[in-house]
Amino acid sequence: MITDDPGTPGSGKWENNLAIAFSHVPNEWSIDAPAIDLNYGWGDHIQLTLQTSAAFLKRSDHGLIGGVGGSEAAVKWRFLDEEKSGVDMSMFPRILFNVLHSSVRRGLADDGTRFQIPFQAEKKFGRLDLDLEFGPLVSTVGQSEFIYGLIAGTEVSKATPNMGEVHATSRTNFTRDVVTLNVGWRHKLNEHAIWIASLGHEVHSGADEPLALIGYCGVQLLY
Repeated sequence: MITDDPGTPGSGKWENNLAIAFSHVPNEWSIDAPAIDLNYGWGDHIQLTLQTSAAFLKRSDHGLIGGVGGSEAAVKWRFLDEEKSGVDMSMFPRILFNVLHSSVRRGLADDGTRFQIPFQAEKKFGRLDLDLEFGPLVSTVGQSEFIYGLIAGTEVSKATPNMGEVHATSRTNFTRDVVTLNVGWRHKLNEHAIWIASLGHEVHSGADEPLALIGYCGVQLLY
């Protein structure tokens, strides 16, 4: 899902995601394959994260081009636990940057360097699990934005929770919202692998830009 949760892998453990992600608007496909998300538990409450991808872009009037997509480095700190405080809460500061400037020139990555300082909260109500994320996004190119999202999840079986999500980005004055609705699921294959998939669509764009169809399918490896 787009919205993050306060969970961390646990001390000395890895939680790595390998996936294919795509975005589609009329006359254009953008694909990350593979999208790589590496997460390491430094103690029980700290997560170190590194993300990158091989990115491909296909426009109807142009052949397929590829290169290195945008990258991300982040540290998550879960400072409240539901067992003790009644709610899980974390902060997840991150920096989003470009490894190659040619990827920006070719439309495979966003220009500039961006900084996020979002907070996450999670609360369980029986079989219902609610996750909330909110925080600013500051960029060296263009105006600053605000991100926020809400996920509601429930288990259809012990191995397969389903989730629905509303996620949005907006200017800091809450104008030009881009709102996305997303559904997804996690299916436990075994003790060390989980199949993760989601499909969503933008339902509002304040800039009158085309609304994108987005998707994600991959495996989460735990060890």
